[in-house]
Amino acid sequence: MEEELLGEVWQFESNISDLVQLCTHVLSDKPLFFLINSYTTGISSQVLENILKLNLKKLKGNFLAGEIGLPMKNSDLLLPCGIYGKWEALK
Repeated sequence: MEEELLGEVWQFESNISDLVQLCTHVLSDKPLFFLINSYTTGISSQVLENILKLNLKKLKGNFLAGEIGLPMKNSDLLLPCGIYGKWEALK
């Protein structure tokens, strides 16, 4: 099996949907939340939110996604560093 993996490159943009789908198999029967961060510029936060919505559609809750950024010193600007996506169970 190790030989089959040689030369294979895991790419966030191509494989994140599959990874999220696989993660749903290890969630408890009543999950409280699902959180994912990415520090790559390959996809937008909206795409990540859509991936969560498609893979967690059986769960009732709220979805939220956005950008991760670092504040720049002596400025009101943010340096984009990645994205996050979250699903949270209804309270």
